[in-house]
Amino acid sequence: MELVSILLNFLLASGLAGTLVFFNSKRRRERAAADSAELENTEKVVAIQSEQITRLDGRVEKLEEKVDKLEIIIEHKDVEIDRSRIIIRQAYKCETPPERCLVLIRRQQFIEQEQAARAAAIEAEQN
Repeated sequence: MELVSILLNFLLASGLAGTLVFFNSKRRRERAAADSAELENTEKVVAIQSEQITRLDGRVEKLEEKVDKLEIIIEHKDVEIDRSRIIIRQAYKCETPPERCLVLIRRQQFIEQEQAARAAAIEAEQN
């Protein structure tokens, strides 16, 4: 029992135990501070990436809208091209001169009607 008492007195009196406890707690505090700093940096990176994703998502939506509009325009142009092919084929079969050809005259009237409709649609969009 005396030996245990002597050892405890030696350890406690010399401050070895106090030093070990002090360095242990100091090491824990430093690790906690480092972990905290790393967590803050990670949160900042995540926030920046989140902002960029949101911004890019908005751009993607705008581009998708533009693509949809362009697809509609392309469909209309395809229909116009098909109509023009049919009219041109019929015009080649027509025996009358071009200035009196009913097919070509009707085609010109149709083109003028479409242009007027487009102009009215554009004017309506602007208002």
